[in-house]
Amino acid sequence: MDLMELLKQAQRLTNETNTDTEVPGVERTMSQVLQATKEFHSRVTQMGTNDLQAHILLGSKGVDLPKLTQKLESLSARQTFEPIDPVAETNVQAYLKNERENAILSVIDETNRSIFKSVERQKWRCVYSEWGEEKEAMLNALVGPNQQDFPVQFHMMPTAMADEPTPYSQLNGQEQMYAEQIAIHNRSNILGRQGPNLLTTFAQLVQGSFNDEPVAEMWNVLDFMTAMPPVSSSIDPIKNRQTSPQFVDQARTYLERRYRTYMKKFIIANLAKARRGGIPNVYNMVRSYVSVTLQEQRALFGLHDVNNGQPLWPHVYYSLRSGDMDAAALYLKESGTCPDLLTLLTLRKNGDRDNLLVKLEGQLKLEYNSRLRSCSDPYKKAVYVVLLACDPLFTNAELMRSIDDFLWLQLCILRREDQSENNLEQLTFSGLQSLILEKYGENYFNAREKAPLYFQVLTLTGQFEAAIEFLARTEKYRTHAIHMAIALNEISMLGTPSSVEQPLLSSEPDDPKPMKRLNLVRLIVMYAKCFERTDTKQALEYYYLLRHFKSEKGTNVMLTCVCDLLVENCDDTMLKLVFGTEDKKNSLRYGGIYAEFQMQECDKYSLAEMVGDEFTKRCDYDSAIELYFVGGQLDKALRLVNALLAQVVHQPTQNGSVRNRLGNFIKRLDAALTVRKSDLEPQVVVTYTVLSQVKEFFDLYHKGALRSALEILTNNHLIPANSSEVDECVTNTKRMGAEVIKVLPDILLAAMDIVYQEYVKLMDSNEKASGFLDESKCLNKEPAVKHLRDRAKAFTNMAASVPYRMPSTTNQRLVQLEILMH
Repeated sequence: MDLMELLKQAQRLTNETNTDTEVPGVERTMSQVLQATKEFHSRVTQMGTNDLQAHILLGSKGVDLPKLTQKLESLSARQTFEPIDPVAETNVQAYLKNERENAILSVIDETNRSIFKSVERQKWRCVYSEWGEEKEAMLNALVGPNQQDFPVQFHMMPTAMADEPTPYSQLNGQEQMYAEQIAIHNRSNILGRQGPNLLTTFAQLVQGSFNDEPVAEMWNVLDFMTAMPPVSSSIDPIKNRQTSPQFVDQARTYLERRYRTYMKKFIIANLAKARRGGIPNVYNMVRSYVSVTLQEQRALFGLHDVNNGQPLWPHVYYSLRSGDMDAAALYLKESGTCPDLLTLLTLRKNGDRDNLLVKLEGQLKLEYNSRLRSCSDPYKKAVYVVLLACDPLFTNAELMRSIDDFLWLQLCILRREDQSENNLEQLTFSGLQSLILEKYGENYFNAREKAPLYFQVLTLTGQFEAAIEFLARTEKYRTHAIHMAIALNEISMLGTPSSVEQPLLSSEPDDPKPMKRLNLVRLIVMYAKCFERTDTKQALEYYYLLRHFKSEKGTNVMLTCVCDLLVENCDDTMLKLVFGTEDKKNSLRYGGIYAEFQMQECDKYSLAEMVGDEFTKRCDYDSAIELYFVGGQLDKALRLVNALLAQVVHQPTQNGSVRNRLGNFIKRLDAALTVRKSDLEPQVVVTYTVLSQVKEFFDLYHKGALRSALEILTNNHLIPANSSEVDECVTNTKRMGAEVIKVLPDILLAAMDIVYQEYVKLMDSNEKASGFLDESKCLNKEPAVKHLRDRAKAFTNMAASVPYRMPSTTNQRLVQLEILMH
């Protein structure tokens, strides 16, 4: 290469490296390039190969190395757990920062301590376990074949076991007592007698046997709130409760009686100060109570009007609080003050509702709004609020010392929906219920720790369903809640949803707010499921309570529950327990615990049929057939046996196989068909009869009794004896059921195999006879060979003439065997 060509290549390379950027080019001499190369090489060797590869990797992923280095340098190197420097109280920002760090450090420290304790406990648990195993191994090693080497004293304890031990009951003492009362109540209903109120019975049982005061108090509240005339089952309990003022009156009466009891106990505890005297009535009891509670001068500050040396309005208020209007009117009459209020109280006590009462209420409300709202006497204000049912926002800590006081005052100022006044604030029954259930709720009442209190508040406001649902969510009171719901439902006072598939607590679209409905079916089923295996009799007693409910499919819920019980626990013991002992003569069962609960639509035959259908859906055909026998459903048993026989009838018999088990059912069906046969469908019976004969045919075929087997088919006209009978057999096949058609290919193959084996035996005997030159015997067997060939031809013709599609392998095998016979 000459210098000119080298110059041209250099210029071409220079032109290719030129770019369109405005950055000026850098020209370096060879010495400068060599120096830059050495500097770059020294930097690379100093950084190391690993650092270079790391830089290349991070750079390829888009990481900005200079910025990353700056961020790492800006991180604080202060230790995380180093002491926090104190700051001045005026430095708010630093103070908050220290508090935040202190909180984080305390959480970390507490977590570390808890983890350390947990690990320590686990360590010692493992150590003790290992020590126990070592001690056991050492003791076992010391005891050799001769017990005298290490004498151990054995104490023989005599034991006695019942011949038929029963499973351990899952019910505790209280649950068993509840179950006994349920059984007694059910017996009364079954016999058509009107038994005692179940709710009252439960309340008396708890009061006398449980020795649990909170539970007894809850039952007493519920019993008192439902002590009303019987309610028709056709009336919706929710709507009846919301529109009936009796529930409000019952709640007030209960709170007033309980307050009278409290006052009596308080006076007895302070007899020296109470100065009791006079006739033992509410009037004198209130006088004694006020003399004790308001004996100090500071307690009399701000009170108005004095009667016989004592403040008037506390006496009037506590008389109303105790539910005695006569005592309140007597105090007002003795003082001579507020004659309008005395007149109002007299009219209200007599139950009058005339124009005078309305006029007095209007005047007294004006007086209260104009003068008494700022009154310093809380008792006087409370009396006006109670009698006029106004000012629902009135509160006073001195008067409302408990939730009972607050609830009583709210119940006193309730107004019905049709009595609301647009110009005044009003509190309705539904408004009070929403206040208790939704606004305050469980957290306000600390319901988890004070469950009886919250239950009583909900019950006194007519929210039975919400109260029971809350109680059912607590382990301690769940049993009582379930029986409360049962008792309310038996007296038609429990609101239940329209569908049994609803949640435990729900509401209907047209229900008044905030009323809820309790799914009693779900509640009872969840309860009874726990012991239905060990205490089946008691479980059925609870399921009997659901006999009036319908499932989504329209079936009786009682039947559905017992059906589920039998499906999950179906064995001979359970069938004998529920349906009784079987009579071998007529295959019927007598006795059983379910016989006690039979009704027109819930008899044991309907139950057995339902359980059998469920087993059929689950493909447990043996149990389904057994239940059909129990329910007397021979038609369904025959159909199921036919379907199963069509699948296994051609198989050889084996111990434990489906075909072997079907043989036992066939014997029972044959015995039952001799007794009843007229009410069964003829087609099903004919199919069963043919399949039974086919089963016998295959039994003989597998045993080697070929001639007897072939006679069974010939007698039943399933296969032709010659070509002339083909049409007759085909016509006969068309009248048979689908189960027989399904087995027909196997029948033809087995029959052809029998004919072929007969042909082979005949030909073998011909060959032996020809070896001895006995031609007469050979000639005599010629008609028999012709008959076998004709019959084989009839089989193939029948397979081709049957109006059903035969498997191709069947046709091939039949033709093959026929050809082998020629």
